[in-house]
Amino acid sequence: MTNEQANQILKELEMLRKLKMIELFDKGYSQAQLAEALGVSQPTISRMMPKVSTKKG
Repeated sequence: MTNEQANQILKELEMLRKLKMIELFDKGYSQAQLAEALGVSQPTISRMMPKVSTKKG
């Protein structure tokens, strides 16, 4: 396996991790619960969450 292939796999895994995190957050998990499950701090979860605008129009 080349370094490029390994880096691509790591990027895809990180994307899957973020998608799962968003899915669980949408199901009602708190950032603290997500942090505990992923073994990171709550501020890390906050930084990982996409910024969502609540503005309409």
